[in-house]
Amino acid sequence: MPITLDTSLPPSLYPLAWLIGSWEGTGALSTADPDAPDARIEQQLVCTAREDGTMEWRSTIHRVDAPAPLPPTSAFARDEPETSTAETSAAASSGERTLLHREDGIWTVGDLLPGQDREAAEAAAPGTAGSFLSHRLGAQLTRRDAPTEEWIGEVRGPRVQLALGSEDGEVAATRMFGYVSGRLMWLWEHRLPVPDGAPGETALTPYLSLEMHRV
Repeated sequence: MPITLDTSLPPSLYPLAWLIGSWEGTGALSTADPDAPDARIEQQLVCTAREDGTMEWRSTIHRVDAPAPLPPTSAFARDEPETSTAETSAAASSGERTLLHREDGIWTVGDLLPGQDREAAEAAAPGTAGSFLSHRLGAQLTRRDAPTEEWIGEVRGPRVQLALGSEDGEVAATRMFGYVSGRLMWLWEHRLPVPDGAPGETALTPYLSLEMHRV
């Protein structure tokens, strides 16, 4: 599905034109217990252009007492045994919704990343890989009862990559967004705490993934 550019947007938000609007969808939450099944989540997301050229982000995610969707929505779904665990889980599910995250923030599109050729991009056919330019991206995001987080990354065409740094300078979490066939797909990975006495650091592991459609 082609991206329609709303020319009333501030020019600074053109790289995020595909994200502006209201979205909702379902996905999967990975629990810390490797033996526990993924949980179902539902998200409502509103991305609004602001007059100052930034984008307002408002996200609400609920955990639902129901089986998680199957791939591709769950990017990290575990293999299930042939005996239908999913059917057993569905029978025991209540459908109860519990608030998991409520997050507000401001996204800011920055300068072009070094090495970009603006003239070549403008001369390329619209929608081709050569027509996209990479811009710096920053997001200040705040969840309830938590300090504001400073995410940094880049936007290139219909794709966003963000990373959150830790106090020791390592990457504590990442988020990846993509606009695919008219849908918004995104994945959030994070680094779990190191078990007591264990050396080094843990690897980034999937936390949640969602597939969303415009409302």
